[in-house]
Amino acid sequence: MKKTILTSALCLTLMATGCVNNGAAPTSAPETTATSATETATETTAATTEATTESSAPETSETKKTAHQVTVEVLKKMTYSDGNNEFSSVYPKITVDGKEASAINKTLTDHIQKDYPMEKDGVNIDGWATKISWGANENTLSVVILASDMSTDYFTTEVFNYDLDTLEKIDDGEVTKRLGMTDSDLFAKTKEILKKYCTEGHYNTDKSLAEVNYDKITPYITRDGKAGVAATVYYERDSQFSGMDSVRTFSIHTMDYEVV
Repeated sequence: MKKTILTSALCLTLMATGCVNNGAAPTSAPETTATSATETATETTAATTEATTESSAPETSETKKTAHQVTVEVLKKMTYSDGNNEFSSVYPKITVDGKEASAINKTLTDHIQKDYPMEKDGVNIDGWATKISWGANENTLSVVILASDMSTDYFTTEVFNYDLDTLEKIDDGEVTKRLGMTDSDLFAKTKEILKKYCTEGHYNTDKSLAEVNYDKITPYITRDGKAGVAATVYYERDSQFSGMDSVRTFSIHTMDYEVV
């Protein structure tokens, strides 16, 4: 996925079978100063506030079936709570047909820790909160990373597509073909989606539409195994993020924003 340019601080078990991305934007990230912090992982989506050591227990668990058996565990490296909300730095553990996809896991974990670090200084937490979702259909796996800047309301998304036969990354054009679309189909549908989405916020619609190409959008598989697209949107001049861009994920089927 093409990473957005920033100018300020800002298990599941799936059995994979062929190939083909609901809601509201994430809540605002908390201010930089934290009231409590833990470095831990949980076995469910419920928060933990007592442990102070890192764990490898999965945060989520869900099962689906296709041609490969794929397990994607979302693990927590660090968790921060401001008393009302919980924010975590997470990383994936992907297993395909019973064997850990070590190279993919290392690449994604290193990327998150380098580009979206969450750091603790005493009681203060700064950096990025991250979430992970994923989808698969036939022999394609899509991993979606949502990163939210903890000192502002800014957030962005990245998508990574992998072939489940080879465990190699797939280029955008190949994913589009697997979705049963041509490049022109994908670009046209993406523009329809952006016309709808950009009118609902402080986004520069014209610039967002002009940048619909494989440098700025990425096709992917949604959680329900259908076609999705991650597209770059540009902020208007009256936005607090004027001059910046961000990436949003959408269902091509419903044309709605896809919550990570």
